[in-house]
Amino acid sequence: MTIAGEFAERVVRLIPTRAAREAILNGIVHRDWNQHAPTTVTWVEEDYSLTVVSPGGFLGGVTADNLLTQRFSRSPALADAALALGLVDKQGIGVDRMYREMVALGHQPPRIIEDSGPRVRARLVGGAPVVPIMRLTTRLQPAARQRDVQVALVIHALLHNPFTTATEMATLLQRSASEAAEALETTAMCVLDAQPIIESHKDVWVLSAMSRKAVLSGVADAAGLKRRGVLWYVGPSADDARTIVRRWLDHHDRITSGDFAVLTGMTPQGARGALERLEGDLLARGDAAGRNAHFVLR
Repeated sequence: MTIAGEFAERVVRLIPTRAAREAILNGIVHRDWNQHAPTTVTWVEEDYSLTVVSPGGFLGGVTADNLLTQRFSRSPALADAALALGLVDKQGIGVDRMYREMVALGHQPPRIIEDSGPRVRARLVGGAPVVPIMRLTTRLQPAARQRDVQVALVIHALLHNPFTTATEMATLLQRSASEAAEALETTAMCVLDAQPIIESHKDVWVLSAMSRKAVLSGVADAAGLKRRGVLWYVGPSADDARTIVRRWLDHHDRITSGDFAVLTGMTPQGARGALERLEGDLLARGDAAGRNAHFVLR
């Protein structure tokens, strides 16, 4: 499809070419060649999905939960041949590339699981890219970080959640909490127009105001963006405010208007009003006043 709204038009595939290529190559190179069943590749036009199913399950300690960090080749000679033929740029980065290429366009990460058989199923769901996310991920500096799968996944998480923690990112990145903390710090060193793309708030991380502005600037259909789960927490509805507060209080024993303002981009006065509207139902006012005023779960 052609991306409109820019002086120089840009054509983007509904499934990123690199992601599709890596999914197909993995289904050929890493399949069990002792089985006679084919590697199947299915494109469904209606939902813009590409599914690759290859005979043979995971081996060498690889599971659906550690694909980004665990490497194993069932046929090393075939993998070497694919590299020598120029089919892959470097062994062991195919899954990383699939993840990065998908989330950089605003799509969900690939879903790669082991089915009975055994066989491995990789499913990519594409469609029209989220152009504001494309603009964010292609403008961040240093440019080398635009190809970093961990940075891409941190941005993806914070575009869809008001905040994240090292523990939560450890699950998404398939790494330890300490390694996830390093990935968050690395992402915090990436900038957009000389401003950091993410920032720390107390013990969590949030998308910076600059990044939110970059995504929302010039968007004609902000409601459509929110329906896709992108920045749904900015200027939240009453139901969204309740969801944000509950999520915060899953990790903390209290919430202040300052916390809510940071999470939602609201003014301190607006944030206080939103919390007060939940008082007596979801929240109760804490026993402190002034700067220490806060709310707790009722």
